[in-house]
Amino acid sequence: MVSANKLFAGAAFTLGIIIAVCQYGTSYATQQQSSSIGGAPITVSITTGGGTFGAPRDRYRVGERVPVVISMMNNSDEPAQLCDSDSVYQDRPKLLKDGQLLPYLVDQTQILGSIKSDRACLELNMPEPVSLKPKESRVVDWFILADGSEPTGAMAWYEPLRPGKYQLSIERRLGCCDGPMLPSNKINFEVVP
Repeated sequence: MVSANKLFAGAAFTLGIIIAVCQYGTSYATQQQSSSIGGAPITVSITTGGGTFGAPRDRYRVGERVPVVISMMNNSDEPAQLCDSDSVYQDRPKLLKDGQLLPYLVDQTQILGSIKSDRACLELNMPEPVSLKPKESRVVDWFILADGSEPTGAMAWYEPLRPGKYQLSIERRLGCCDGPMLPSNKINFEVVP
């Protein structure tokens, strides 16, 4: 029975992706794939663009900021209680350019180094509860991967991106400030002159 439910949920999710592809075109198809850990009831999906940033995109020009939208799906038959706090506590992007791993901005690296000892996440009351109904999928968060040539003041993870082919994935923490992380899908995008 459990296998039949998983098969049905997988088929329904695949059908949803096919419908989305028909609506948004091939750019969406290359980006909207979910991944889960060992059949975990929650899957994490990312797109560059999407959500409040318009349609997902797989091509940017040098000098454009690159937003990343995070969706989560509750694959179980029970409601799921998650958390949304600050990107620095919950997200760990992994960005490859032409196959080479890129380092985070110096500021981000310093912040990540101090997180283990500062407990600011809990003390500042940043966490917000997020509830996902059974079989529900929705956008839960976003962050700026790289700011553009005109800084917006948003906290970015990487320097403005240069021309090349990129592959992005993240690990997303389900808890507010600590705990296990789930990997997302891998997406490809390009930055052109």
